[in-house]
Amino acid sequence: MTPVLECVIAVFIIVLIIVLVVLTIYAVKFLEETTKTIASIREVTIVAKQELEPALKSINGVLNSVNEVTSATNRNLAMIKKIVATAIGASVMAFSKVVAKENGGFLNGLKSGFNLLKKRR
Repeated sequence: MTPVLECVIAVFIIVLIIVLVVLTIYAVKFLEETTKTIASIREVTIVAKQELEPALKSINGVLNSVNEVTSATNRNLAMIKKIVATAIGASVMAFSKVVAKENGGFLNGLKSGFNLLKKRR
């Protein structure tokens, strides 16, 4: 081998070693940052779980309360509708009986009036 070729190979090996060292350093830093990031994500997950569970229980309680109020309101509205329907039905029946009696009385009075007029002539 020629001295120039040996020098080029030596420089290539030195550059290769430097590049490998730099890449190794960056790989180690990358792994370290990745480990820190994963640890931070784990902590955030734990904190979120601890904070969300009571909030979800509270929301569940509120939704149950709203559901109970809605059910009670629906029951009360159904009862009011039933009462109103009964009252209206009774009123209509009473009114129809009164109207029927008045119509009969009115017709009888009208007939009597015509009969009186016929007798006078």
